[in-house]
Parts: sequence; structure tokens; C-alpha cells
Amino acid sequence: MASVWLAVLALVLAGPVPSALARARWPARVPRAAIVLWQAVALAAVLAAVGSALAAPEELLRALGPEQRTGTPLLIAVAVAATIAGLIVLRLAAVLVLLGVRTRRRRARHRDMVDLLDRAERSATVGSPGARAVLRVLDGAVPFAYCVPGRAPRVVVTEAALDTLAPEELRAVLAHEQAHLDARHDLVRESFVALHQAFPVLVRSRQARDAVGLLLEMLADDAARTRSSDTAMAGALEAFVVTGDTEIAARLERVRTLRCGDRRLATGIYLAAAAVVVVPTVAVVIPWLSAALPAAGLQ
Repeated sequence: MASVWLAVLALVLAGPVPSALARARWPARVPRAAIVLWQAVALAAVLAAVGSALAAPEELLRALGPEQRTGTPLLIAVAVAATIAGLIVLRLAAVLVLLGVRTRRRRARHRDMVDLLDRAERSATVGSPGARAVLRVLDGAVPFAYCVPGRAPRVVVTEAALDTLAPEELRAVLAHEQAHLDARHDLVRESFVALHQAFPVLVRSRQARDAVGLLLEMLADDAARTRSSDTAMAGALEAFVVTGDTEIAARLERVRTLRCGDRRLATGIYLAAAAVVVVPTVAVVIPWLSAALPAAGLQ
């Protein structure tokens, strides 16, 4: 039954659990802990799928009778289990590698483009946003800012942003983008994009990817708030908000009304994240191994 329980667990962690987490409001209070929980759910879903693939052939063989647990039938069961589990891991690894290569090529082209279009006379007046990142200013009537991560990171703002933001608000925006670069939030985002692409279409959902993206923005908001002020961060978000942009509107409301951090809630979420990975191992995988190994004559 271990294979059935693990398959059910994988489906639950890929569907209902992300749906419930995406609708919850508490993650905005502890974005870092919430991201760890999302990562634990994703890891547990993958491990459950692999575990189910490994357990199913052995349990089927064990149900057929003692005479089927040795020799050729056992070798076939092991080969089938290893093949299915290997395909799951190989698909995820291949998607992650291809995504990483394509993303870095696209970033390199993007970096060359913003270097070419930079308004050097404006970027020189603002200076460097951080130790490694280089600021680039682009023409544009709409205020916005973003970063291009990598070995030679860039922070990009439009001229409209420079003209609209007060000095303290501009410092908050640059601190926000620098926080993304310092913490390598792009790697976290890439991992969830890879999981989204690797999962079968029938159980694939954008909820995890989108929710983690918003939490990363909130985490960078909190870093900027500690380096500037809540007022400056709220003012910057007000300048960037546009009609229909629910993400920035949610971040603005959070900055206006919420203090950074909730230690007790964060501790509980970290414990829940550990439990998501550990409990299935203790409750399902270890009992299965205890039965499977003696049946195969390995104990």
C-alpha cells in the first residue's frame, strides 16, 4: 500500500495543497517562512512521486507470492522501478538545465540591450545601487524598475521613475532590487518554473509559481523597508501601481498595514515545512522498506 499512499500524497501536494496555500492570507505576514513551506511541499511531491514509482513494482511482486521474489521476476521489478523513478528525476533535471541555459542566454541579451539603451547622463547622477550591480536608465513614460540577475547584474529604472520618485523612494526601489540580487531570488523562481514545466499537464498548476513570485516581491519589500522606511516603500509602490495590477496593490496594502515579521508564526511554518518532508518518510517509506528488504532477502 505504500505506493498507493505515496501516489495519493503526490497528487494532493501537487493540487489541493497549493490551491489552499495560494488562497491563504497568512503567508504575507511571513514571506520567507512561506517560501520555505512552498519549497518543502514541492520537494515532498517529487519525493512522493519517485517513492511511489519505486514501491509499486516491489509491492506487486510481493503480492504474487514468495516464489516471485527472487531471480528474474525480482530483477524485472527492480529494473521497472528504477526506470520509472529515473525518468521522473531525469525529466525534472533536464527541464531545470534547459531552463537555466535559456534563461542565462536571454539575460545576456537583455543585459546587452539595456547597456546599449542606457541614458548614461542620468544613470551617472544616481550612482551604483549596490556593490556589484550597475544602474541603467531607460527612456520611458511609465515609472517602473526591475533587475537583471547574473554574474554582471543590472538594475534598470525608467526616466519616468527618476522624475516621479522622491530621493528616499528611489533609494527604497534600488534597495528592493538589490535585495533580489543579493538573495538570488531568481534561482528560487527558476526552480518553481522548472517544476511547473516538468509536472504532467493534468496536475500542472501555476499557483505555486505565481504565489512564490509574489512572496519574493514581499520579501524584497521588507528588505527595502529596513534600509529606508515604510513610508518610502509605500510611496514608491504608489508611483508604480496601475489600474488592474492586483499584485502591486496587495504589496502596497501590506506595506501600509503590516509590520515586518511574526516570529511565532514563522517558527510554526518552519516546523510544518519540516513535517511535510519528514512525516511521509517516517510513516510510509520506512515501514515499506522494513517489509520490502526482508522479502527480497536483503535482511
